[in-house]
Amino acid sequence: MCKLIIGKFIEHPLIWPNKIEARVYQLNIAEKACQKNTLVVLPTALGKTVISALATAHFLYNYKHLRVLVMAPTKPLVMQHKESFMNILKIKNSDVALLTGKIPNYQRKRIWNGNFKIIFATPQVVKNDLEKNFFSLKDFSLLIFDECHRARKNYAYTYIAKKYMEQCPWPIILGLTASPGADEEKVKEICKALFIEQIEFRVESDPDVAVYINPVNVEWKFTTMPSEYNELSSLIKDMLNEKLAWLNQNCLIKKKPEYVTRKDLLKLGVELHARLESSIDKGFMYSAIVNQSAALTLFHALELLETQGIQTLKAFIEKIEKEDLIKKSFKTIVNDLRFFKLKQLLKIYSDKPHPKIQLLKSEVEKQFNYKSNSKILIFTQYRDTASYIVEQLKPKYAVERFVGQASKNGDLGLSQDKQVEVLNRFRNGEINILVATCIAEEGLDIPSVDLVIFYEPIPSEIRYIQRKGRTGRKAAGKVIILATQNTYDMAYLYASKRKVEKMKRIIANLNKALKPVSRLGEKPALNPLSKEEIEELNLISNH
Repeated sequence: MCKLIIGKFIEHPLIWPNKIEARVYQLNIAEKACQKNTLVVLPTALGKTVISALATAHFLYNYKHLRVLVMAPTKPLVMQHKESFMNILKIKNSDVALLTGKIPNYQRKRIWNGNFKIIFATPQVVKNDLEKNFFSLKDFSLLIFDECHRARKNYAYTYIAKKYMEQCPWPIILGLTASPGADEEKVKEICKALFIEQIEFRVESDPDVAVYINPVNVEWKFTTMPSEYNELSSLIKDMLNEKLAWLNQNCLIKKKPEYVTRKDLLKLGVELHARLESSIDKGFMYSAIVNQSAALTLFHALELLETQGIQTLKAFIEKIEKEDLIKKSFKTIVNDLRFFKLKQLLKIYSDKPHPKIQLLKSEVEKQFNYKSNSKILIFTQYRDTASYIVEQLKPKYAVERFVGQASKNGDLGLSQDKQVEVLNRFRNGEINILVATCIAEEGLDIPSVDLVIFYEPIPSEIRYIQRKGRTGRKAAGKVIILATQNTYDMAYLYASKRKVEKMKRIIANLNKALKPVSRLGEKPALNPLSKEEIEELNLISNH
């Protein structure tokens, strides 16, 4: 890298003075990332953006004839990166471009082929424009892939990385993520898709990182299912076990019904659809698919009851009834007399909240008693639950729902502009509680949060790490995970903990097996910025 003077802050010709605290681990990772294709795995709030900005400064300073492309999955995240980079780097506004799908084709083509030094874009836009031959990646010294755990299968990142390796004589790729996952094959797939040559991995306990970590206290709060819920649960389990018994008796699943998991049913579904075309007995195969699909639906209904509550289950039941004419598996459920009884009981117990709601209200109240201007982020997997939580908290608190863009079953999503507006209101204190689905887990610059509440545990280690990383950024943080005893909650709680440990082992082993990739040409000759050009940048006013 260009020589860095390290005191309390980093000094570099392209970095604003007194802007970036000198952290040795960030400098070490950035230096390595300038040499090889690198996957950076770093817990949320430890400065992945700073590392990418340091690498960008290196390339823009040393290779002034080349450019940098920064990508992130969503428009708000892309805008956030642009703002962060402009805040860190000495660069003219006229040298930076932001590309989204809303910009007309002719204008995007002109931007790609212009003189912009850094282009910020969503991967979908980059892929579309590459496919249309609007531009080539040959003159990009660095490509940054944020939230790169998405670089699997047909996601746009995989196509872009391949094109970059084909078009650029000396490509350098920087992938950033809080967690690539705990499945070895998936992590390998990400490394293969992004042509990764080395993994720079840190955990919060590493000596060079620990000094910068604010403690995050994680507490589990347990509750038990009320008798009304147990009655509903028994009905769903009866229906479910009947489907599982059929699959077991026909040798499609070897396990006893009580040991069958959702993963087993999903795997069976893939196998049945693959066998359908070549099967002689099509009637049996269709029956098998109907029973497998119905079992999966009932699994989901049971999980909603146990982990979310009656309100969310009712919304799902209504969806099943609306679609029973389309899906045969739904029809078999709707025509079951036990389903009719289930509906009646749901009506009778409709005002019986899940015990987690009272637990959640109690924790929210405790937090505001402790600190009246607290900011709280509540995570739940389901929009219906998010709406219900907001409804329960709204009489007393300034609370807002935060969901994705897509509209689902008549539930309108939030446009990207509206998402930005809600986050700004949360930041300036107009809102003090945000109830969010997975949209708030990934990357977005959520303001400093005092308390994060998981309404339910999640089996995904990626999502666990990302949720937890929303607090403890500027001061000590707190995470509360709500769980119901003897339900799916408990299985998911332990699953996420196991997977985090497994992920660490996988990355350590995989790093030893990675090999250098072949490049088309020679490393470009140094072409650094002149003193006059640096002086000109020192005078710009966008700082």
